Amino acid sequence: MIRRIIYLLLVTVVLGGLAGAIAFYAFDFKPKMLATVIMGAPRPPETVSAEVALSESWQPTIDAIGTLTASRGIDVTPQVGGIVTEINFDSGQDVKKDDLLVKLDTMREEADIHSIEAELTNTETELKRREGLAAKGIVAVTELDALKTKKRVFEATLDRRRAEIAQKHIYAPWDGRLGLRDIALGSYLAPGQKIVWLQAIDPIFVDFTVTEADYGRLHLGEKVTATFNAFPGQEFSGKVAVTDAQVSGDSRMITVRAELDNPEKKLVPGMYADVEVDVGATESVVTVPLTAVTYSLYGDNVFVVNTVKAKDKDGKDVDEFVIERRFVKAGPVRDGRVAIASGLKAGDQVVTAGQNKIDQGSKVVIDNSIALKLQDTSTIQ
Repeated sequence: MIRRIIYLLLVTVVLGGLAGAIAFYAFDFKPKMLATVIMGAPRPPETVSAEVALSESWQPTIDAIGTLTASRGIDVTPQVGGIVTEINFDSGQDVKKDDLLVKLDTMREEADIHSIEAELTNTETELKRREGLAAKGIVAVTELDALKTKKRVFEATLDRRRAEIAQKHIYAPWDGRLGLRDIALGSYLAPGQKIVWLQAIDPIFVDFTVTEADYGRLHLGEKVTATFNAFPGQEFSGKVAVTDAQVSGDSRMITVRAELDNPEKKLVPGMYADVEVDVGATESVVTVPLTAVTYSLYGDNVFVVNTVKAKDKDGKDVDEFVIERRFVKAGPVRDGRVAIASGLKAGDQVVTAGQNKIDQGSKVVIDNSIALKLQDTSTIQ
């Protein structure tokens, strides 16, 4: 009986050990072994797009945001008051120098002129008659002097009335474009009241601000190119005309005024402009697509594709593409490309799409059909 019990215990122990060994293999050893094999296996190469860094000649520029202002602009106002009897312009009309814009009522002044002219004629007649009598000694010289003085007073009064009439004829002081009309026929126009805005817009000025550092690079006459959201794809050329005499104490910026050609008079004061000023001679720079650069607080970087020699499964020599993360100093952006000041040389191949799948040492294959397309970032209004 005891022997059977011992045999039963031995069989139980052997079977329990075997079951434990099987469980250990299935649930611990085998998974770890498979994980080790999988982790140790080479990762398949990732697919990226790549492009060669180029050496280009770029014109150094200063970029700014500017505001258009008329080269000449005034509110047309009368010197004297009166009722509006004629309006000889329309809103938005182009006018020439000395074009009559507005005429005020001159009936009273004209009536005064007729009266004064009659008095003056009568005085001149009396003066001639008295001069004949004075030659015969009949009339005293003092009477002649009094008549001459009276004549001069009438002439001065006549000139004053004519000047008042002239002031009631408002002319364009120079060539320009009118704004919106602020008066109507029959309305009373007070001295100094605005009639219309007159502005000369060809050429037109664009005012913008630059830093003290950029101010030192500017020179009068340098080429300026301006673009506007209202006219996408169109450039307006001009030149630096003048700079302000002081730096702003608040912004530490200095205002620059450029003169733009505006022969078609498309540009009007108040419009915002993207301004680009050419400064200095052209420079040779290394450029890459904008999508190749990863910007971060820790430094800008690109993924460079290096070619290394390796063995395939048959032992033959093959080329493999291996990624190197390289920190660079990125410069200005132009037409979808970034100038790289340091960290890269012309001919280096950089990844332009697929950076989220790779890191230092990753192996890749290049397929430029997945390259990102540059989108139009212009503002739609």
